[in-house]
Amino acid sequence: MSSRATASPGMIGFLSRRRGWWRLVVLGIILLIMGSYVSPVRAYLEKSDAIRREQSITDDLRSQHDELEQEKINLQNTGYVEQVARKDLGMVKPGEQPYVVKDLNDGAAATGAEVPQQQGASLFDRIKNSVSSLIP
Repeated sequence: MSSRATASPGMIGFLSRRRGWWRLVVLGIILLIMGSYVSPVRAYLEKSDAIRREQSITDDLRSQHDELEQEKINLQNTGYVEQVARKDLGMVKPGEQPYVVKDLNDGAAATGAEVPQQQGASLFDRIKNSVSSLIP
């Protein structure tokens, strides 16, 4: 009977190796369960990012829609239509005389050349020259 109660040294090594084996199996199962949660969490995060982007686009489109609605209301006002026609299209009413100023940079260069000549001139002479250059 005493031989059954005591385990042989070979048997003790087998049992200790077997306990380590089960620890690895349990650890593997835990890792597998944790890994199964990664994919749904990743999908959730991707979907929430997509929803956030779509909401941003929707907000931009709503603000654009509001601006267009305001423009529609403004275009029903004849004063606004006249202002837009004058400013953007260059239109004038019948009987009005339109004036177009061209080459402002060339005119600045010409006045820059005249400034050294007028340095010694009096204020009255400079005013006289400026007025006479405006009148043809």
